[in-house]
Amino acid sequence: MKLIRSVSAVMAALALGLGSTAALAGVLNIAFGAEDNSQREAYKTLVADFRSANPDVDVHLVIQDTPTYRKAVASTLDTDNAPDVFNWFAGDQLRMMAQRGQLDDLSDIWKANTWWNTFPSAAITVGGRQYALPYQYYPWGLFTRRDVLERAGIHEAPHDLSAIMTACSKLRKAGFTPIALGARDGWALAAWFDFIDMRANGYEYHQQLLDGKATYNDSNVRRTFAMWKQLIDAKCFDPNALAVDEHGAEAQLYAGKAGMLLMGTVVSASFPEGVRQVIDYQRFPLIDSGQAAAEAAPTDTFQVASRAKNKADARRFLKFAASSAASAKLAKSIGSFPTNKFAPVAGRVLDLASYKVLTDAKGNLVQGFDRDVPADMAAAGIKGFQEFFARPDQMYAVMSRLDAVRGTAYAAVADTPAAPTKNRKN
Repeated sequence: MKLIRSVSAVMAALALGLGSTAALAGVLNIAFGAEDNSQREAYKTLVADFRSANPDVDVHLVIQDTPTYRKAVASTLDTDNAPDVFNWFAGDQLRMMAQRGQLDDLSDIWKANTWWNTFPSAAITVGGRQYALPYQYYPWGLFTRRDVLERAGIHEAPHDLSAIMTACSKLRKAGFTPIALGARDGWALAAWFDFIDMRANGYEYHQQLLDGKATYNDSNVRRTFAMWKQLIDAKCFDPNALAVDEHGAEAQLYAGKAGMLLMGTVVSASFPEGVRQVIDYQRFPLIDSGQAAAEAAPTDTFQVASRAKNKADARRFLKFAASSAASAKLAKSIGSFPTNKFAPVAGRVLDLASYKVLTDAKGNLVQGFDRDVPADMAAAGIKGFQEFFARPDQMYAVMSRLDAVRGTAYAAVADTPAAPTKNRKN
């Protein structure tokens, strides 16, 4: 078994391109995962700017597509081939990395730079210690093709559940897919669950559900699934959604084949210029107008591996990336917002509209189901949402299975991080 793990670690290191340089303490090894070319170029620019400002640092950068990257990084964190700096996301998985001793404690740099006055810290704090630098966040919301809606006789984007149902009917009759959806990987489906539950039952209840303190068999969750079932039964979604990924769903919107898409604002960086002028953005429609505003706004983070060889230069990179200028430039290139509250926000109409959605939430933000719950719960949730989408009549069976997993998934979650593995080098 040790041999197998060693071979796997070596292969992962080679996949990250760290095999030849990780052992050199004078090299700063940075590994990033990118969703698309706009993110890839944005990260390259950030590192190039850091190199220019720090010519004495020898930087080795590897950027991979996100699915490949996540597997590679997860396989190297407990080895001597761990990257010095890598990107991940706030939420339960980051907390678990901290608990396993895979992340360097960054409380010193947070204290030295009083980052509490500049950055949100709750989602990267574990046991009172800080383990990451949040560098961007972005709200999810409903993107609509104004021209497609108008061709279907819809002259105002839907702002409540009833209006969505009406819009779905008109779009379908006009020959369009009402709502594009990339459900193959599951997390886009999870976003629909997040929003319907928050809009129907409120932020506080949804947070209790994510924390494992509410049951999936209660009347509130039943209400959420029942409302979601109405949309599925009304044929609001692409019937082939389970075979489509996020990029396929985006392509349907770009091509004018679909009228609506629920997605994070990072997608806006990839909008074809000729299409940008006819795409609007709004918060997810209301269900219960008495509920306070709440949104899903995933936060992405930079971490230092606990087995990093060059922690000093890793901290130099974090300090550089934390500056208001670097934060603003990176976020604008990606299509997100800087977590640095002193960094300027890009002035495009779509950016300002989505930023208002964030500020109106007044801190009532979730990372997203797959980021906010333990890994076992996330996997069961994704599978359950896909099963429900395929067979809405199985709603009660799906709810029961989710609650059975809830009974065990949270039991192993500790509140404080484990001590780092012995002999990890600084």
